[in-house]
Amino acid sequence: MSAVETAQYIAEFTAELSYLARQTRMDLLAYLLDMARLEAARVVQTEKRMT
Repeated sequence: MSAVETAQYIAEFTAELSYLARQTRMDLLAYLLDMARLEAARVVQTEKRMT
């Protein structure tokens, strides 16, 4: 699995986890998961620009 594929998977999975955390009012956890999702998405975008 490449770095881009890994980052894409992490972005998708953390989005789902963040949604679940928000549904159960785990706001700080949801926020942290959103930050991880944004970082993974940034990695995807950066890698795609470089190719």
